[in-house]
Amino acid sequence: MAHTRIGPAAVAVLGLAFIALGAAVKTGVIEIRRGGSSSASGNISVRTGAGDVEMPNARPDGKPAAAPATAPPPTPKELASDTLVAEAAPNDSNAVRPTPDELSQLASELTIPVVGVEPKDLLDTFDEPRGNRRHNALDIPAPRGTPVISATAGKVLRVFSSQAGGLMVYASDPTDRFVLMYAHLDRYANGLADGMPLQRGDTIGFVGTTGNAPPNVPHLHFAIARTSNVGRWWTGMPVDPRPLLRR
Repeated sequence: MAHTRIGPAAVAVLGLAFIALGAAVKTGVIEIRRGGSSSASGNISVRTGAGDVEMPNARPDGKPAAAPATAPPPTPKELASDTLVAEAAPNDSNAVRPTPDELSQLASELTIPVVGVEPKDLLDTFDEPRGNRRHNALDIPAPRGTPVISATAGKVLRVFSSQAGGLMVYASDPTDRFVLMYAHLDRYANGLADGMPLQRGDTIGFVGTTGNAPPNVPHLHFAIARTSNVGRWWTGMPVDPRPLLRR
């Protein structure tokens, strides 16, 4: 059987081709997608009520912080009965489209608000339909009674209850740009009150099924909104918490 010989000229051409390929990848001429919410530019795409916003994917020390590429776990079908949704942004005069820098700053300060939940465990529920509208929030299943902690420093805006959300807490971030909402709590932490300061990691309540949550799927309904007025804590532009918590 005859063998084809590759001469020195062909080897040189192949070498130049590999060098060119490497340069193209390095400069971004050829895109390599890492999966998840990261774009080819290395940014993270964050869904909002006003469309996607590209947020720099970097840690506070300036180094890249690639989002995990693992697929999200499947959403329990029972959660479809949870129809707690944020107000539609077009009808909200306080809704503000967040900037990439605002999202990056918030992401650097956030922690997952349910004890024991890892980034890989987070469902992808922001775009899911609930009733006849988009969910605009993150559902975080956990055993009943699991501590719910403040995802960031800030203050309690309102300890609230509603037919849909059950026992709820609305809180601000340190910049008073974002409202964070925690719903379906089983009970509140002792002493929780309107106006009290919060540090990241403070216990504010416990996972439950109050409101219209399915009784067999205890979970935290966690929502973030960008608003021009945190005093109107029920308003704001919905922001997908998942990529911020996975960053």
